[in-house]
Amino acid sequence: MEFARGCPGQDRSGWTADDIFEVPCLECGKPIEFFKDDARRYCPGCGTCNPNPRQDIGCSAWCAFADKCSVGRNALDDT
Repeated sequence: MEFARGCPGQDRSGWTADDIFEVPCLECGKPIEFFKDDARRYCPGCGTCNPNPRQDIGCSAWCAFADKCSVGRNALDDT
């Protein structure tokens, strides 16, 4: 697959209802909606930046385009 066409991991056609979920804000407890590929979201109640507790960036270990992907670059920088 060509990266120019988009990341295969971002293809939402195969997502299920579990790939969109809510978690309580770490600061105030207000629900925040996350998509499985979100790195972080800001709370609509208090504005606190909350990391996605279910984010999986394991694809950066095998994807040939990890160096061109914002998720992959961040993961590669941490190694």
